[in-house]
Amino acid sequence: MAGLSFILLITSAGCTDFVEPNQLAFVIGSGIDYAGDGMIEISHQIAIPSKLSGSSQGGGPSDSESFIVVSAKGRNVFEANEKVQRKISRRLMTSHRTLVVISDELAEKMDLNKMFDKLNRDPANNQRDLLIMIKGSAKEFMKIKHPLEQLSSIATNKELLINGWNHYSIRQFMIDYAAEGTRAVLPFLQIDNNREEKDKVHLVLLSGYAVLNKQLKIKGILNDSEGDRAVWMAGRGTFQPLTIPWKEGNGRLSFRLTHLERQIHLANGKNHGNIQMTVKAQAYLLDNTTELDMSNVNNMVMVKKYLDERIQKDMQVTFNSIQQWGPDIFGIGEYYHRKHPYWWKSQRDDWDENFKKINVSIKANILLRSTGTSGGQLND
Repeated sequence: MAGLSFILLITSAGCTDFVEPNQLAFVIGSGIDYAGDGMIEISHQIAIPSKLSGSSQGGGPSDSESFIVVSAKGRNVFEANEKVQRKISRRLMTSHRTLVVISDELAEKMDLNKMFDKLNRDPANNQRDLLIMIKGSAKEFMKIKHPLEQLSSIATNKELLINGWNHYSIRQFMIDYAAEGTRAVLPFLQIDNNREEKDKVHLVLLSGYAVLNKQLKIKGILNDSEGDRAVWMAGRGTFQPLTIPWKEGNGRLSFRLTHLERQIHLANGKNHGNIQMTVKAQAYLLDNTTELDMSNVNNMVMVKKYLDERIQKDMQVTFNSIQQWGPDIFGIGEYYHRKHPYWWKSQRDDWDENFKKINVSIKANILLRSTGTSGGQLND
């Protein structure tokens, strides 16, 4: 009897739902497109481990395909995902996914809040996935063979991180959507179709940002330069390059800006309709084609003043343009929410419209950390 009980105990304690690694399909990237009639199409980029391990030395793609793309349509993410599962012999695993791509058409024609419900609710999903928007087809993006990396999802993920665009996870997107005083913004990509290769080897361009309203509809697209300035003013910047012409076209100055910061406060301490935003950074002069001798203290002071004025002007133009669209991607509403809750209570219900009426002035304070000494003396 004791022996029988021991056998029953061992068999009942076994893990019945364990899945071996060779029974899993590792999803590295997912693309979501609008499929018409209220339907969506999900395209999973699934890595083939055996082909990845046989890749060429140096990390580039091998001659064999290192991934497959499997697609299916459904009325929501769950239904489409289940249809993909029925097409493959391994269980889908999304916890290692690095990227989710949505098409601009999907944002225009579908309710993104409902679409992202599963991505937010299902614990099997990784909310650290970077979320981006692409012009055209997300499915075609998943099929791209990158010339340097084994999968286009991995390549784009690296490009975003290398360029400082690392604050755009699904988790951050859902936080922005839930907040009353800020609106979501997404990196916007475009496929470079100018290459002549016939085997679908393309590059993907980080071309700007998509500004979304409270209903997660696109209100405007910022180009690369506008996007860099907007991200800085939104408090999400990490670093960025900047090249400006010197006075009267006499050469150019190129800087690397680091430690990007922004501060928000009432302009006069009492009037809630007037805000001053101060942007700060540390600047490293990396290229000087002017005649400025940057070992001269007077020239350093002059360059700092000119740099501050130039950034203030460009920032103000960008801010004013976005403000006319309505969505507050800068979090000024959240500032009111925290610092002036009673006034905010009277404004929050129609903040996209009320935000247009706020007078915001931009001030720049750039610290020159390194200037070098090359270049001739500036003639007075």
